Amino acid sequence: MSESTKHRNAAAAHPVTAAVIVLLLTATIFFTIWIPLYAVETPKIGSWPFFYFYLLAYMPVVAIVLWITMLLQRRLAGREADQ
Repeated sequence: MSESTKHRNAAAAHPVTAAVIVLLLTATIFFTIWIPLYAVETPKIGSWPFFYFYLLAYMPVVAIVLWITMLLQRRLAGREADQ
């Protein structure tokens, strides 16, 4: 086996997993930055505007997505160590 094929990049070797990681990270950043999505006062829950409710619901979702991303990256790193 030549030196170049022996040390392939894990992302290049598994493009679907790498694409899923990029998609998950891009989605979390996009839905945080796209302010018109949540910069509204209605609907309200009690006296809380939608902005606060959205962020309170969104932060655990982001934590779960980042956890999944970390697991996928570890999986890629493990595959790279095996090769």
